[in-house]
Amino acid sequence: MKTALLLLVALAVAAGPARALRCHVCSSSSNCEKPQNCAANARYCRTRTKVEPLLGNLVEKDCVEACTPTHSLQGQVSSGAAATQCCQDDLCNRSLQSSAPAHTLLPSTALGLALALSLLTLLVAPSL
Repeated sequence: MKTALLLLVALAVAAGPARALRCHVCSSSSNCEKPQNCAANARYCRTRTKVEPLLGNLVEKDCVEACTPTHSLQGQVSSGAAATQCCQDDLCNRSLQSSAPAHTLLPSTALGLALALSLLTLLVAPSL
């Protein structure tokens, strides 16, 4: 009974609200920085750089649910050419040349896995 209660409490904690991802959210002609908390469903920080020959480059940073990186800035010659960078760590879209991996474990995911492994150990080990 004690083990079952502990299991329920640990599952409730692990399934509780996850900490929101933080990304820079802004739009500018240069590398802008404006940290914000993302919506709960946002999994990626995205940076898009668009080429506008008469206006210069436009940098847009935001939080998104899904992101596909692209690299189509062909010498910044054609209007509308763009590049998209994606990352999943807090404030990882600070730099325009972000090299953050697109598939890292969020801290809440790592915590959930650790709790699940601990519970499995408690259930398999002999009772105290």
